[in-house]
Amino acid sequence: MSSNDEEFYNTFYNAFTSESTDRRSEMREYSREISENLKFENMYGCQQKPPKLMKVEDYNWWKNRFEGWVKAFAPESWLKLKNGYTAPVKEGGEMINEKDFTDIDIKNVVAEYKMITLIKQSVREDIISLLEQEKTSKSLWEALERKCIGSNEIVKNNKKLLRKEFDLFSCMKNESVCKMIERFGHLKMELARHKITYTEEELVDKLFDSLPNDQDWQYFALMLKNTIKP
Repeated sequence: MSSNDEEFYNTFYNAFTSESTDRRSEMREYSREISENLKFENMYGCQQKPPKLMKVEDYNWWKNRFEGWVKAFAPESWLKLKNGYTAPVKEGGEMINEKDFTDIDIKNVVAEYKMITLIKQSVREDIISLLEQEKTSKSLWEALERKCIGSNEIVKNNKKLLRKEFDLFSCMKNESVCKMIERFGHLKMELARHKITYTEEELVDKLFDSLPNDQDWQYFALMLKNTIKP
């Protein structure tokens, strides 16, 4: 057998050995770890980058973490976002040419551009793409909030619908208890996103009342209710 034939044979053979299977398993595990680490960084950020907004529904959750990150790692940019940025002008109101910027002017404009970049890098592209016309970090930030939360009227209507949905919540026909609890969990998340609060006892009562009239489930629900502290 020639060296080329032997190399081909060994390569073909190794592709089906337990050794190669173990190697593929290791690679899959390594890829999974990378994916989990990336997901964690997107959610919580790291020293090099802030948390990333991947879904509009996560805006309130993301906003608090993003603000905390910017305050810690880019405080000067945070001030531009909070107070707004105004380009330097002469006494008569004429814009100052960039080549005539003072050191303070340069420091301020760098902080502003950095804030704009941080916002754009921290929001999924299809969410931020319609806000490209905003010129300052403050206006971009406010436009992003309007996009994610909606106008006051829309928010008001959404809250009404969510409260009504909570009041009428029940197990649907032919729906499993598992699916009903999953649906209830999604409703709780929407309530929290719109800052609608219910006490733990109210939530348990609603879930209790929504369970099927099966004796086993009613017994389980009664025990669950009894765990709520008065």
